[in-house]
This record gives sequence, structure tokens and C-alpha cells, in this order.
Amino acid sequence: MRTPSSPARVDTRIFRFFEESEELIGEVDATGAILRLGAGKPRPIGRADVQGRIYRTTAHGEREAGAVSIDGAIHSSGLFEGGDLGWVDAQGVVVRAGLIFGEEEVGRVEGPQPHSAAGALLLLFLPDDAEAARDAERE
Repeated sequence: MRTPSSPARVDTRIFRFFEESEELIGEVDATGAILRLGAGKPRPIGRADVQGRIYRTTAHGEREAGAVSIDGAIHSSGLFEGGDLGWVDAQGVVVRAGLIFGEEEVGRVEGPQPHSAAGALLLLFLPDDAEAARDAERE
């Protein structure tokens, strides 16, 4: 007797650009979970819902970090008190732009959930990396 096969797992991959390279740093899985990749097992850091909202996982639950509109514009509801952070274009390139930042291509996304992945890059991954860099400078 043949058993039904499980559906293929399709994740949306998140790449961050560096000076002359790019690195796979995360994924958004089919359930909307946002995972940081790195040494060891992928670590959940947030989730995306079907309305385009991005949530950060905290020690006591989660909080909304921002949202992505249907046209790919990424909007923060936290640090910048409602500021526009950038967008994702049709090819999956993520651009950080706004009053504080100059326009800069900071990464790309690849897969079926490009808006959620782009929102995760600008709202979760880049702020976490900036905070880690500041902490390292203080040591």
C-alpha cells in the first residue's frame, strides 16, 4: 500500500548583502515563522501573519515590529514610531531607505513569501545585527 507523501517544505530565504558578498541569514517557513540561521539549529526570532504584520519573539511573548504593505513597502511600528524603512522590489531586492537612512540595497529574498522575508530583514535582522555590533564595540 502506498502512503501519501508529505508536501515539500518551501521556505523563503533571506540573504544579507555585505561589501562584496551575500550571506544566507534567515528563512520564513510556510507557517510564517521567522528563523535566524547560523551555527547550529535555526532559531525562531519572530513570525509574519497573513495581513503582513511582522512580530518579534520576546522573553514574555511577542510584540509587533511593523508591517509590509501589499506593494512591498516596509513600515516600522516600533523604533521609528511609524517610520517607513524601505521596500522590496519585484526581483526580491530589499532596499533600506527613509529620512534617517540613505537609499541602500541591503539584501534579497527568494521564495513564496518575499514581503514577509523583506520585512523580517529590515525589522528584525538588521536591528539585531546593529545592536550586536554596538555591544561588541563597547567590550
